[in-house]
Amino acid sequence: MKIYLTIIILISTFNLFGQNSELKTIKLSEIKLCELTLSELKKQDENLKEVELIEMDLCSDGFVQDARFENRKGYISKLYNGIIFQKDRDTELISKIRLTKEFKGKLPDGNYIDLSNLTAEKVLEKYPKFNTWSSRGCSDYWSLTDKSMYFYVAIDETKESRYPIDEKFYLTKSIEGIDIVSNCYEFIQNNKKEPLIILNGKEVTKAEIEKYKPEDIESVTVLKESAIEKYGEKGKNGVIIIKTKSEK
Repeated sequence: MKIYLTIIILISTFNLFGQNSELKTIKLSEIKLCELTLSELKKQDENLKEVELIEMDLCSDGFVQDARFENRKGYISKLYNGIIFQKDRDTELISKIRLTKEFKGKLPDGNYIDLSNLTAEKVLEKYPKFNTWSSRGCSDYWSLTDKSMYFYVAIDETKESRYPIDEKFYLTKSIEGIDIVSNCYEFIQNNKKEPLIILNGKEVTKAEIEKYKPEDIESVTVLKESAIEKYGEKGKNGVIIIKTKSEK
């Protein structure tokens, strides 16, 4: 009897862990575009696979390119079902992710979606500001977008005319894919960790102190831990305090 109960408990435990693993939700907020690198993905999954993909926002002839990422080439991992990673054109930074029909999880803002049954109408219920249908004309898809997140609906070629768009018709159509894109150049520029520079009691730029020669400098003080306490948010990346000999 004791053996029987032990077996039942073990089976229940395995089932519980199995359910938990199946229910684990992918949260895209945990994937930091322009911080995650291709090398890091390869460390997570040594079987990371390179794949070709259709750029739904671009012309099928491949002539037009999007400079924010490496076009028409991506990477898939068994760890991220329904996601294709694409890297920045000039660096190893991941700057774009394509969500396929297999994706079930939370978008960066926390909204849960199941792409296998997502329609344009459901997208606009969640994101009413996306209510502008656009297409490059040579693309095979309409997109609902804010220029960082794109929801794609396949264009029905059997309809007589593409324009004006038959919104009522396309609202019921499935979303074929989602692109989430970041401009890594802008991200890096906006997140430079420059210290606050104080020259003779005044905030200055790096360019201003470059005008001085080493022999003009009386003292240089670097603040780290105490910088925020003294200078607030401006001092979060440290403070360099410079005094010139002319100020003695």
